[in-house]
Amino acid sequence: MRLLGMGVALAAAGASAAVAVPASARDVVVQVDARAGPWLNKANPKMRYGKGGEVAPVVIGGLADVSGETVEIFAAQGASTQVGGADVGVEGVAGAAVDDMPGAGKKYYPSLYAPKVLYPTNRHALMAVFVDADGKLVGRPFAVGQGVRLAIPDGAASLSLGFNDVEFAGNGGAMTVTVVVPDS
Repeated sequence: MRLLGMGVALAAAGASAAVAVPASARDVVVQVDARAGPWLNKANPKMRYGKGGEVAPVVIGGLADVSGETVEIFAAQGASTQVGGADVGVEGVAGAAVDDMPGAGKKYYPSLYAPKVLYPTNRHALMAVFVDADGKLVGRPFAVGQGVRLAIPDGAASLSLGFNDVEFAGNGGAMTVTVVVPDS
């Protein structure tokens, strides 16, 4: 079952109420490493997060020619990763909202850059953001939650997936995530 937070997704993408439905789409199933940051710090020096130690995000390309069409993101039912030895689902560590607060060593969580209207965002929640061909953010990052459907913004070439964390090294496992992308 796909649970989609339409209102949240539209706010995250800055899209209008009308979201185009693609004529045809394909499911892309990926494994997002629990140590993955949601975007590349090097490509976005003004939007840095974490203490280092994260691995590269999972990047799903092929979006350059389908701006305005819809993409859906959701994790497999019951999907989890390991953080501090405990199972953690798509919404992150329950009751551990970090939003725009600093983490260890006064380094920030990626959720600092998400629209505040989308808070709360828990530590280690699955996050996504659209990026251009150089890995630079196109729009603002957002937590995926139970699933989202949103319009692909102009200038986006790919979707980047990772987790809302500061210290990635102790995380383990991977989360199965399905992204429904329109065919170009």
